[in-house]
Amino acid sequence: MQTAVERWQELIRARATQMDAAYARLGRTSSDFWDRRARSYHRVTRESALNDPLYLKVREQVTPQSSVLDVGAGTGRFALALAPHARHLTALEPNVSMLSYLRQEAAARELTNLTTLQCRWEDAPADLRADIVVCSHVLYPILDIVPFVQKLRAATSQSCYIYMRAASYDALTAPLWQHFHGDERQQTPGYIHALDVLYELGIYAQVETTKAPFRWTYPTLQDAEDELMEQLILAENEQNRRELRELLAGWLVQTEDQSWCSPPWESVVAILWWMSDV
Repeated sequence: MQTAVERWQELIRARATQMDAAYARLGRTSSDFWDRRARSYHRVTRESALNDPLYLKVREQVTPQSSVLDVGAGTGRFALALAPHARHLTALEPNVSMLSYLRQEAAARELTNLTTLQCRWEDAPADLRADIVVCSHVLYPILDIVPFVQKLRAATSQSCYIYMRAASYDALTAPLWQHFHGDERQQTPGYIHALDVLYELGIYAQVETTKAPFRWTYPTLQDAEDELMEQLILAENEQNRRELRELLAGWLVQTEDQSWCSPPWESVVAILWWMSDV
């Protein structure tokens, strides 16, 4: 019988095999994925924390005496929102481009209690600890899930929060992927797979789920075209551009503010959290 960890790794390997093959056809790898997407990610997420369920949940626990560790902080969506309420916040992010946006925002807001650390969680100092640990939308590509989670657990003095979707946002663009690549898009693990792994490791997490409509939003049609060329791992040529343009004409809708968005999709997200037993 397949274990939770084996199922997790099977999903990740299938996804990685598909993406590696698509990148190989372009003579590239996925190593600079976030370098290429940092700007658009920052644009989409920079103002979205204060009404987010994870922020509201963690904010209840953060006091002026709390230390907070944000593992995989990205461009600072939650780190920047939580830092003003904590004694100190450490934002760990491996990608230089993502971290540069976080640092710029922290400087602009004059946050003196926020420290950044550029490294993978797997390579972070073993003695790095905080009262509250946050890990938002980070686990999806992590093959060696067991040591990753065990390190989160060891770093937690009070409570740990893992944030994950039920299904990947790639579900929205799956028809476009199939059009260009001819196969179904392999999906990342969802929160239910993480919950099974936690249970298998003896971590009996609380689960809170919420539903929210989600759309990919683009300032202009050109932005949509550029971002989807990247998302769909398409070769840069006029034929792909033309086909994508034609597909987007029937797929995207223009909003009142003149931006463009994908059809609405009901996103389910979950907060998996537990109190430290140390």
